[in-house]
Amino acid sequence: MKINKRFSGGLVVTAAVIAAMFATGLPAQAANSSPKGDLVLVRNQDFATFNPDLAQNDSIFIQQQIFEPLFMINPDGKDVKPWLAKSASVSSDKLTWTIKLRTDVKFSDGTPMTSADVKFSLDTATKGDGWGFLNTAIASVTASAPDTVIIKTNAPWAPLLSDLAAFSNSILPANYGGKTADAFFKSPIGTGPFKFDHWTPGKEVKFVANTNYWQPGKPYLNSVTWQYVVDDNTRELMLKSGQADINEFPPSTSIAELKSSGMQVTPFPAAASEYLAFNEKIPALADVHVRRAVSYALDREAIIKVVLAGYGTASNSVLAPNVGFYDPKTPGVQYDLKAAAAELAKSKFKKGLTLEYLATAGSVQDNAMSSILQAALKQIGVTLKIVTQEPKVKRVTQKNMQYQITSTGWTMDISDPDELMTFALSPVEGGTNSFYTGYNNKVVINAVKRGQTTVDPTVRQRNYSIAQTQSAKDAYMAFVYNAPYVYAWSPKITGFFVTPTLQYHMEDVKKG
Repeated sequence: MKINKRFSGGLVVTAAVIAAMFATGLPAQAANSSPKGDLVLVRNQDFATFNPDLAQNDSIFIQQQIFEPLFMINPDGKDVKPWLAKSASVSSDKLTWTIKLRTDVKFSDGTPMTSADVKFSLDTATKGDGWGFLNTAIASVTASAPDTVIIKTNAPWAPLLSDLAAFSNSILPANYGGKTADAFFKSPIGTGPFKFDHWTPGKEVKFVANTNYWQPGKPYLNSVTWQYVVDDNTRELMLKSGQADINEFPPSTSIAELKSSGMQVTPFPAAASEYLAFNEKIPALADVHVRRAVSYALDREAIIKVVLAGYGTASNSVLAPNVGFYDPKTPGVQYDLKAAAAELAKSKFKKGLTLEYLATAGSVQDNAMSSILQAALKQIGVTLKIVTQEPKVKRVTQKNMQYQITSTGWTMDISDPDELMTFALSPVEGGTNSFYTGYNNKVVINAVKRGQTTVDPTVRQRNYSIAQTQSAKDAYMAFVYNAPYVYAWSPKITGFFVTPTLQYHMEDVKKG
């Protein structure tokens, strides 16, 4: 299988190439008896769950410090490498995969990881209501030997190894180590560099070093604590005062000042998109002309200048530009107040209407974005009321589709568009009613399905372009901007790096 030539070009399956790629492997296990340093990362999202099937951005990147997958996305976000797996090969009919496992991996309680754990984990993930759609192609998983897993697919499936690198396919102990699922996720164990210490909902979650971690000498830190601090300014003050070591997503407008105060600040390249979601359960937003009017009224360049201090580009597609099969010709709506007024005039609400924008409390960026849109809509006769909720509550409101317009975003979890296209455009298969919008277009749904079930990159591109083009014409969401992930951290911290899929490997971080 040809993995390393960018997923944007699709996957050509050849067993020889995949075997060569995986031949090098990773180092054998060695104990780390002297981790040092206690790190605190502050963020504006509260940790929610250890259950991978229920995880969203509030929990995914934290879970990944305890749970690990068979394959890991590379630092450039474009392909995968073996992690808990040692190698992979595929049959000539492209339907049977043989995965060889590392034999030196243990869970943090000292139990060796075997194929029984892998089979249990993949079977459980496939049955999941949250992210089980990622494993749609998997027909069966067999533990043929302690170090060997056989995966059969229903059809040739280009994204398989990328899907296996997803957080939802993390390897857990078989049968949850003899516990119920509820009991296990209250005190989880995994193969990762850290193990669970405590979780205080609404405040913090803390992990300590797994000194039996399979990577030699890692982790370097004694502990990592993620603290929930909703206010942007408070997190900045904590970083400057030394109460925190890393600040996740400080406003881009604060970058210059943070740098001048001696903090390290880096905009990491991101496979991510910012959107405004429209709830089509609301009669006005079920009207495509209203959705287009709102989208045309969104001054993306002003938002990028004010909200992101210029760190970003206007978005035109449901996919970000550095995601595989992105189509730059997608006709995403851009700022044009005359066009906005014309679209509103075509609707049933040409005399004007009132809409509600659900913003994130404490977010400088969301406050500015909603205000810019409010001022523009006023010029075409639309009143926009802005209400705020703290992030955890806002996410529940969105999932329950009890909003009208709200800010939302997506970070790629795998190196193939399969996950996002299903989640965002297939209302049933993705299990989210098309990103909690109610959007349902058969042309788009069928194009997404055709894109998944072929390894021919030309066919995949054609169908993913159809899906991008039609969803843009339908303005089912307003595509706002694509921006980097901004992190600020103390100069005492080294080795911190964020991938385009928003993964950070805390086992590589030092505090000195």
